[in-house]
Amino acid sequence: MAAFTIKDVTVKDRILLHLARFNNIMPGQEYNVPFDLTQDGIAMVVGITRSHASLDLKKLGESGMITNWQAHQKGVRTRRLVYTITSAGLEKAEQTRTRLEKEGINVDVILDMKKCDPEVKWNALSPEDREVFGKVCVFRVPVPRDEFPPTPTGTLPVDFFGMISIPPEVARVYLEKVPQEDVRRWNSWAADWWLKNDNPQERLYHLIAAGRSMEAGKLAVRHEDRFLSNPNEDLLELLNAIPLTGSLEEDLLWIKSQVAYACRDVEEMKRCAKALESIGTPMYKIVDAQLSMIRNDHPKAFKCAKEAYDVLHCPLAAILMSQACARMGDLKAADDLAVEACDAMNRIGDAQDIDEILRARAEIAYMRGDRDTATALLGKAKAAAPQYKKSVLQNLIDSLADPESKICFN
Repeated sequence: MAAFTIKDVTVKDRILLHLARFNNIMPGQEYNVPFDLTQDGIAMVVGITRSHASLDLKKLGESGMITNWQAHQKGVRTRRLVYTITSAGLEKAEQTRTRLEKEGINVDVILDMKKCDPEVKWNALSPEDREVFGKVCVFRVPVPRDEFPPTPTGTLPVDFFGMISIPPEVARVYLEKVPQEDVRRWNSWAADWWLKNDNPQERLYHLIAAGRSMEAGKLAVRHEDRFLSNPNEDLLELLNAIPLTGSLEEDLLWIKSQVAYACRDVEEMKRCAKALESIGTPMYKIVDAQLSMIRNDHPKAFKCAKEAYDVLHCPLAAILMSQACARMGDLKAADDLAVEACDAMNRIGDAQDIDEILRARAEIAYMRGDRDTATALLGKAKAAAPQYKKSVLQNLIDSLADPESKICFN
């Protein structure tokens, strides 16, 4: 007789092996039934979609291998359909288990990878399935199970929506079992997968992990607008991992400085300003102005922004000058500079900072006591702003609705 292998274990067999681990749950038990015995729980552990689980559970029920009833799941008030194994199903599961153990195969390796020993699991996988598991493990976010071929020698955990769901700590343990050149190769594959699926930040992560630093730098510069519309600490960490050399250095430093500004990472801003100054670009003056605004040193902020504007004539420098003047009480100059920022924006044909101009004008209106105009301008700013700024602008709008409130536009 041919050896019994993991490939011979059907989905129905896997379901029975899983349910056999809960044979202490009696049919009709009313309360505290584990999530693992619901359709969703079974699908997740066995590594199939919810609809696939539904079909196989129906067939197993018709054959008398399992039974189901409505019960209260642990921690949930409403009743759900749950399943348990019958004596006939338990006998079949034990036969399968015995045959697997006879071949030296641990049953846990064909069930949820989160619940078995990583080394045992990895050694039980075929070379083809190791390739799939490796590719899946390098992803930081859930990806569709349908994007990958079947894995007869191992089961990938799938959530309710058909997405592969492997906790980072589990993936990390698996990746420690393989040569690093394989991990880099899988990351390279994942980077190209995200190119097709249009997620620049995840592609950036995988390019860096694959050692494709030059491509990572070019990607950051090419997608500057998208990255600056969604700055976050993870992005800042990724940018820090890109070597600052060659023709991309100035652009990468600028992008990093603005992500750091959005994250209020003062130390990183200082490092970026120093590096920009060392390569001889006046852009460092803008970063110095932003740092000074954070520190409420408005005279220095105005001085730095003006020095930058005199050379670059960029809208952002004019906006910073306007904000500094407003906070020093010179509202006429602040107004004029807000207009100048609009003119500069029209000259270069880029409305990227229009929300900041509108916010600066709202602050001027507020300082003049005109709350209605300030509210209207903030509403327009919110409509034009990237997503990460909208909640702050809405908070300012809400605060203005209280006539007794004192608003801080910092």
